[in-house]
Amino acid sequence: MFVVDTAGAGCLDATNKWLRANGDRAFFGWPNIPEVEAEIAAWYDAKTFDEEKAAVRRLNKTALDRVVYAPLGFFLRYGAWRKNVSGIVQAPVPLFWDVSKTV
Repeated sequence: MFVVDTAGAGCLDATNKWLRANGDRAFFGWPNIPEVEAEIAAWYDAKTFDEEKAAVRRLNKTALDRVVYAPLGFFLRYGAWRKNVSGIVQAPVPLFWDVSKTV
């Protein structure tokens, strides 16, 4: 078993490296499942929203049937900043540009 966490934003689309099933090009030790990769390609190639939804449904079924990975849950990360820090952007990962501190 290989346990890891990732920011939720990293799992929102076909760039999700845990979902990819193209062998070592996905992640070391990951499976090579052409059916999953074909559905990811169909998702990218969809011309309409209905085609996209159909491709994602097939992708979800194929990925779960072949067990590419097993998400064990999600969690929220909390952060706190001093009152004299401003410009903090609420995002799934820390973003530090435009942050400033007053005396």
